[in-house]
Amino acid sequence: MKLDRNSLLTAAAIVLVLYLVSLVIGLPGWSAVVLTVVLLVLLAVVWKQPDEPRPAVPKPAPPSVVLPDPDPVFSGPPSRTVSDVRLPSASPDFQFSFSAVVQWSTVLSGSRHADLGAVAVDALLDRARSLTARQQVTEESLNQHRLAALLGEPALDEKGLVRSWATEVRLRLPDADHKHLLHLAALHRREQTTLLERRMEQDKRAYLKDDVFATPGSAAVWWLVNHPGDVEAALGLLDTLAELSAAANDLPIRRTSAEEIERQRPTRAELAFSAAVDDLTDLDASEGAEPEQNGAKSPTDESHQRPVPRHAPYREQFYSE
Repeated sequence: MKLDRNSLLTAAAIVLVLYLVSLVIGLPGWSAVVLTVVLLVLLAVVWKQPDEPRPAVPKPAPPSVVLPDPDPVFSGPPSRTVSDVRLPSASPDFQFSFSAVVQWSTVLSGSRHADLGAVAVDALLDRARSLTARQQVTEESLNQHRLAALLGEPALDEKGLVRSWATEVRLRLPDADHKHLLHLAALHRREQTTLLERRMEQDKRAYLKDDVFATPGSAAVWWLVNHPGDVEAALGLLDTLAELSAAANDLPIRRTSAEEIERQRPTRAELAFSAAVDDLTDLDASEGAEPEQNGAKSPTDESHQRPVPRHAPYREQFYSE
């Protein structure tokens, strides 16, 4: 039996205690050494006795590893890939590019056909063609999802040989057609903008002609509405507004300034002379006087033969209709 650390420490403590006791009692040094050796021998004899056998603890067996059963391998239906097949659209100028994985299953065993895959592809393309012919090219993403949902359902061909369906459906416009469609859309937006701007311009022109400049008065009122309280400026612009009104209504412009109107007014002397001439003319006509025999003409005859200008009543107007 091997001495462990605790046993050694115990023996050392006993030796130290015996040595101290021998010193305290006054025993000679050799007696303390002899007593210590005897005690150590006794301890060694006691420690050499065999220990009681301990029951053996069995070691746990390693757990057995259970391997999972391999997944069964299923063979999928036969398939064939078609790519970049042109299909018609609702617009005669554009065509779709169709790609998909066509899968099929035979309906009757022992069918006599050399290539059932070709039958399945032809049946599926015929279904896709009838669907895309009613779809608009502007709804590319929506068309793809709708086509994938409809073609994913198995369907029989015309002769009933195979039942075909499609996966990984892709429907798109070719790059050249896509650029052309974007260009047409930009032109259409530009056309709509131009038509709208032209319509707004026509409405504004009709408003100015038929409402604002229908008459000089409406033009003056329109100017006063936009410049409230500025009456003196409006008076100074009456001639200009009248000319604009005449031009807007395709009427001749009569430019009559204040000085010309003042010069056209007859003076009092002209009015008195005209009245006297009228009185003499009426008097000669009532008496029936004959002209002189020597051929000389009287002032009355001269005044009767000479046309006397008559002045019309004065009236201001902006333009004559």
